[in-house]
Amino acid sequence: MVDSTLPKEFSVALKGALSLFIVGTHISSLCQPDEALLWLRVCNLLTPLALVFFFFLSGYGLMTQLRLRTLRTPTTSPAALWTGWLPRRLWGLLKPFLFFYAVALFFLFAGFGFDHIPQALAQLKVNFIIWKVGIPGPLTAAWYLLELMALYVFFYFSFRYVRRWGRAMLVLILLTLLLVLVAWQVGFGYYWIRYPLCFSVGVAYAIYERSLYKQIKAYRILCLPAVLLLMGVYIWSVLIFPNHPIMLMLASHLAYFALPVMLTALSKVWGETDLFMRRAHGPVGSALMWLGGISLETYLLHMSFVNFFRSPVIYIQSPLLYLVVVYTATIFGAYLIARYLRVLVRA
Repeated sequence: MVDSTLPKEFSVALKGALSLFIVGTHISSLCQPDEALLWLRVCNLLTPLALVFFFFLSGYGLMTQLRLRTLRTPTTSPAALWTGWLPRRLWGLLKPFLFFYAVALFFLFAGFGFDHIPQALAQLKVNFIIWKVGIPGPLTAAWYLLELMALYVFFYFSFRYVRRWGRAMLVLILLTLLLVLVAWQVGFGYYWIRYPLCFSVGVAYAIYERSLYKQIKAYRILCLPAVLLLMGVYIWSVLIFPNHPIMLMLASHLAYFALPVMLTALSKVWGETDLFMRRAHGPVGSALMWLGGISLETYLLHMSFVNFFRSPVIYIQSPLLYLVVVYTATIFGAYLIARYLRVLVRA
């Protein structure tokens, strides 16, 4: 048995599974409606929830590490806990961003052919223009890293300078709401607005994990219909996006905040988490943890192959073959980078 509702092996495996949905959604974005395979439709449906969990797990992981450092550091000085913390964390996001930005630039030019430089430069200009809506073209998926950088800064100032964690949590939420407001005002895409509060939910869950787990366990029978209702709201909001009535938009955000908490706790209550931990080193568990170990590389690399294999140089017509080739190239490429170029990617 494990004490945590989110043991490390379980969260790593979860990231591995969720990364596959995100890749599938971006493959679907370059397919015609009649080319959308069943798997791609499933990915389109689940990718928003996958991103919810990625932000949730990031917040949970940071707060869990802070709790452990607080217990292990024999000092009453907060400064000792935070020495060098923010530069290390920001470099841990900036370093892979810079590496994969260079990779994305290479594939952009390769996709047009190196004998068609003017066309590639024209596309690069378009990619620079979309920075103003929060998309770091041509590494478009890396908006996630940019938003995490802001959230890490907020986390640092909230928990470094506010003594009580409850008050620090409130400061973090207010700063995140300010980020959402600024992103909305400057015209950033919905992805900048939809997910960042899930980071705060992850932080709060790490603080109040034990009490939340006890409450959900005590009312697990009532939690089941609540989860089904939230999933229904979530699915409805995804299917009719972006034509959301205001009440559905509010309800869908409630689902984004509640679902990771309830699903995580109920997974532990119903024994799925412990079952996975007992079989973590079996074929399925090992494969998922392996995918989770390269999930960052997978996430930052996949768009290069999504675009390259439907580019002027190489255009794979068959949607099934396109899907297989992109997944294979992405996972194999992510493995090679993680295996042999880790020093250039990971801080």
